[in-house]
Amino acid sequence: MDKAMKQLEKGVKRRLILVSAGVTCLLSLLSARLVYLQVVDHEKYAEAAADHYQYREELPASRGMIVDRDGDLLARNQTVYSLVVDCLHLRDMGIASHGVATRRGMRTRDVKQRFDDEEIVRSYLAHISDKLSDLLRVAPGELNRTLKEKSNGEIILARDLEEDQAREFRERMSENGIRGIYLRRSERRYYPSPLNLTHVIGYVHEVENKNEKGQIVRELIGQEGVEKVFDELMRGESGFRYIERDSRRQEIHAFRGEEKLPVPGKTIRLTIDMGLQTRVEEILDEAWARFTPEKITAVWMNPNTGEILAMASRPHFDLSTREGSRRNFAVSDMYEPGSTFKIVASSAALNEGLLTPHTEVFCHNGLYDQEGFDLKDHHPYGNLTFEGVLIKSSNIGIYKIARQLNRGPFHEYMERFGFGQSTGVELTAEINGVVHPVKDWNQSSFSRMTMGYAVGVTPLQIATAYCAIANGGELLQPHVLKSVEDADGRTVQRVERTVVRRVISETVSKQMRIALGKVTGEGGTGTNAAIPGYEVCAKTGTAQKNVPGVGYARGRYVVSLAGFLPANNPELVGLVVVDDPKATGISLYGGTIAAPIWQEMATSAVRLRGIPPTDPEVHRLAEINPEEILLEGITD
Repeated sequence: MDKAMKQLEKGVKRRLILVSAGVTCLLSLLSARLVYLQVVDHEKYAEAAADHYQYREELPASRGMIVDRDGDLLARNQTVYSLVVDCLHLRDMGIASHGVATRRGMRTRDVKQRFDDEEIVRSYLAHISDKLSDLLRVAPGELNRTLKEKSNGEIILARDLEEDQAREFRERMSENGIRGIYLRRSERRYYPSPLNLTHVIGYVHEVENKNEKGQIVRELIGQEGVEKVFDELMRGESGFRYIERDSRRQEIHAFRGEEKLPVPGKTIRLTIDMGLQTRVEEILDEAWARFTPEKITAVWMNPNTGEILAMASRPHFDLSTREGSRRNFAVSDMYEPGSTFKIVASSAALNEGLLTPHTEVFCHNGLYDQEGFDLKDHHPYGNLTFEGVLIKSSNIGIYKIARQLNRGPFHEYMERFGFGQSTGVELTAEINGVVHPVKDWNQSSFSRMTMGYAVGVTPLQIATAYCAIANGGELLQPHVLKSVEDADGRTVQRVERTVVRRVISETVSKQMRIALGKVTGEGGTGTNAAIPGYEVCAKTGTAQKNVPGVGYARGRYVVSLAGFLPANNPELVGLVVVDDPKATGISLYGGTIAAPIWQEMATSAVRLRGIPPTDPEVHRLAEINPEEILLEGITD
């Protein structure tokens, strides 16, 4: 008996030792695992835990504004929201159970006890679909299918929600216990006047990228015009903030971590006068409807500073819909300018001392055929003075003036006036135009160049050349940027007047102004550009249209007028180019099509810019309404 008891006790002890050893080994393994998790894999699991509750919130920098010279808003960023699904949190049992409990009027604990996990998630997704589908304007079934597409990452349910829409979503989700879906703040570009100055402003393109957390980050990238040229300045510098959220995705402020505040982008102040710009575009729209041209362009500048005050083209471009032509014809297209180009040969000959304003030129009674080619005038002229050649726009006369220069010096003056090279204006897609090298000329092509054929120019190049005539002979670099300002309105960069080179002397500039002033007087080709009370200098241009693959098309023209005022102290230079106008009962010339358009723009410009008339009395009488005169007579 004692021996049996001893054997039993010995067996029990052995089993206890084995159990104890097993438990000890098990606990050792658990301890080792805990040590491994806490030491070796600490960072991995800490990061996983942080991923569940900690977020890196992107703080996008607000893109800088674009304003006109007086501070009127042209472009700014607008706060919008995206409705974002966090797929992982959407399937979190705590979040899903809370939503189902709200839907069924139960306690969260009871939901977890009554349903399995799969049923809870399925019911929660159905709950979300029922409550949000009407705000998203989709069928509940379609929304439910969208929510089931992914189990990780994000789903964007809606974009560009404005504040009132975002508020409605917040209230709906709060009322119905919907979590795992949140509103992400972002910005989009807003243009208050999407049909004005569109080709100059340009536009932005929205790009989506993923950060290291897989979150979608939206960025606005400038694509054309000012938006592209000054993209880097306007972007600013984005920031970030590390935050922790509870199950409702509400931030726990006590655990806010590292943050870097965003730096707003710079404000771009343009030289554009939006009052004048708006009026120019209104007049262009009227001309576009009346003459149905292939395209039409207008440029207005301050000849003393190089500032571009207005620039517009048709066909149009709508910044709100991104529909229409994106080409800024003022800088991206070239044309043969016709007689507006005659300022090159005429001012060059004066500058070289080859003639005076009163030197007579024989114009061969309308036909010059002495060098193996024919050169014609619209009317037969005999002797014309230098000024008369410009007043009557004689092709023969300007060629004979240019012949005194010869080819090399004429080519040099074309380059001195800026033709064949970009102006350097702060706009995209500017082209150089075409000025052929002298070695490729013959005498016939030389004659054509003097009157504005066989050369390719942009409207801005012509406007800039006329600024040189108007301002005393200096070619200025045209610019649309007036200044760059920080978020507090402090100027950090200002654009100064930049002289590219002196083209002609001040004396020749004055002589040219006197001659061009007579073009708008009686007998000149630009009488339709005259403004009562103002001394207007101008030059018309009519060039037969060169159609690619066809050649010079009969009955199709590019007509233009370039001019400035007041003659003695010019403050405005303007150019209007109408490509292939159509009209019945009216000649298709620069003086009949472009001149009246230019005159209407200039009349508005002197009023908007506050430029006083040279002869106030003549100006006053011209503006008196006949009915007002009658009323005055009755009163007296």
